[in-house]
Amino acid sequence: MKATARPLVLWAALSLALSPAAASADARGARPTPEQVARAENFFSAGAQAYEAGQYQVAAEAFLEAHELVPSPSLLFSAAQAYRRQYLTAPAPDALRRAIALYREYLRADPAAKRREEAVDALASLVPLEGRLGLVGLPGGGGEGASAGEGGAVAGEGGAVAGGGGAVASSPGRPAAGGTRLLLSSPAEGASVSVDGQPFVPAPLVAPVAPGPHRVRVRAAGHYDEELTLVAVAGELMPQHVVLRPKPAMLQVTGTSGARITIDGQVRATVPTAAAIAVPPGAHVVEVSLAGHAPYRREIQVSHEQVVRLDADLRKTPQRIAAWAVLGVGAAGAVATGTLASFALASQSEAVDLRDKKDERSLSPDERDRYNDAVEARGRLAGAAAVAGGVTFLAFAVGLRLYLFDEPKSAFDEPKGAGAPAPPPRKAPEAEFTVGLLSAGVRGRF
Repeated sequence: MKATARPLVLWAALSLALSPAAASADARGARPTPEQVARAENFFSAGAQAYEAGQYQVAAEAFLEAHELVPSPSLLFSAAQAYRRQYLTAPAPDALRRAIALYREYLRADPAAKRREEAVDALASLVPLEGRLGLVGLPGGGGEGASAGEGGAVAGEGGAVAGGGGAVASSPGRPAAGGTRLLLSSPAEGASVSVDGQPFVPAPLVAPVAPGPHRVRVRAAGHYDEELTLVAVAGELMPQHVVLRPKPAMLQVTGTSGARITIDGQVRATVPTAAAIAVPPGAHVVEVSLAGHAPYRREIQVSHEQVVRLDADLRKTPQRIAAWAVLGVGAAGAVATGTLASFALASQSEAVDLRDKKDERSLSPDERDRYNDAVEARGRLAGAAAVAGGVTFLAFAVGLRLYLFDEPKSAFDEPKGAGAPAPPPRKAPEAEFTVGLLSAGVRGRF
């Protein structure tokens, strides 16, 4: 038989005031503690990974363990789904019985369940199989409600929900204790696990062990290995969800010396870099900028341990080119001003010499002409020098203004208006557990 492929979404919320399962837990004084929630999170994460890996038996056990710690009808539904997939993958009466019992308990625990229709549809297909296999009336079987066939399976409280006489109310469909075991999982793709120095095995892994401490090592390509010690408790399934630290990619940037390297809005280095820049795997925006140059921008997608090389040879902006041109005009004006001023001073000196001679004796006609010419030349040259000086000052002022205020416009500095594209959504965590004063819950997707 082929199972219908669909994503299984787990959403379980526990309210001590409203949920029947929670109310019974509260009556026993067993409100989940933060430690219990943390363990339930480990079970959930391991179960989710096992489900994705097709290890449905392990997934079902993990979900039921989480349910024991944080009671929730939705965890019962998830375990039922796992047992159903287990039966459809490798038909076994035990998986069929447990799936039916869990679906019924889910419907009893939450009559207004959001996925009630799916549970009823599943029972409509599974209960007839139970009858044909002759499992009705056996321990853990369906009871009278199951023998009603398809009509009974979908008959609500009178059929599918009323059956399951062999189920245990606190943990329906839960298998017998499987001894002391470690349930090891990791979200890293291709992760493998070694227990006590044994060969590495792909995660998730259920490892039968003796009670006591055990050395666990988890590794995955592109991640740093993680080694930890877990203490196994006799007769219990101990979960551990190990999150490995990804190895960064390395970014090498060459180009215009002195340029500033910005990654995702943070300045990281200048060109030339003393060493490659480590960036986490994923999408990044790299910008290389320098005053007076058009910035270099590039979006990159990097993976673990990848080496990315970028050549950012920046081009001068038109403003910087204009600034140098105007400053050149100012420099030429300064030379002209100095030259004209020196000629004016020479004419002034000649006029002063002739005036001194005039005080001592009468000037000859030729000397008087020279004196008058020197005074006239001094006036013309001084005026020209003043004009050239003004042009020089203006040219330098404009040139410096163009030069000093030629900063590149960064894409990271642009205001994010109503029409600006939103940043890429962050990937939702696989599971989120919460504990409040009056409630506790778990939320996830797998």
